[in-house]
Amino acid sequence: MSGLGHVLNELPRYLAAHIELSLLALAIALAVSLPLGVLATRRPGLGAAALGLASVLQTIPGLALLALMVPLLGGLGVALGWAGLPAPPSIGFLPALIALSLYGVLPMLRNTVTGLDGVDPALVEAARGVGMSPWERLRLVELPLAMPTIVAGLRTATVWVVGTATLATPVGGTSLGNPIFAGLQTRNLSAVLAGSLAAAALALLLDALIRAIEQG
Repeated sequence: MSGLGHVLNELPRYLAAHIELSLLALAIALAVSLPLGVLATRRPGLGAAALGLASVLQTIPGLALLALMVPLLGGLGVALGWAGLPAPPSIGFLPALIALSLYGVLPMLRNTVTGLDGVDPALVEAARGVGMSPWERLRLVELPLAMPTIVAGLRTATVWVVGTATLATPVGGTSLGNPIFAGLQTRNLSAVLAGSLAAAALALLLDALIRAIEQG
């Protein structure tokens, strides 16, 4: 019971760190995916290349992608050190954030492209006929019609990122993976279950919240 009590006492801290890491990664992924998806529908060659790259990144296992960030940031730090610039941390929050942001790009990018491509061309032409500028057509016609598909991609990315964030622990990130990995090392089933259930509950809660916002 004392071991379980310690896990429960530390769980809010791990949960707060997990939420911070996941939400920031999702925000970065959305900031990259939405404009890139819009650009991809205007330039099909660029869209195919972007989707191909995102698909390749998605085939890399989550733990491998997180681990890959460590030597990459380490090499970047060496190069910046030669230039007299401060080196970014190669372990901890930053590599986990970059990897999770990349991991969240594919579903949002793919759904943005799919949603915009699915808008009825007659509606776009009608908007052009009443004198709307390209920006107005995008903002007032195309994006609102594509929004359900885009939000579906955001919901998928949310579940993926929240689940994968538990793997940030081996690269020095703090998350709900801490009690999971600690429990595996010490054969503490309570710690493993506490971290796993908290991560699953968080993913379901965020998914439901996004769905409620979409319906509202």
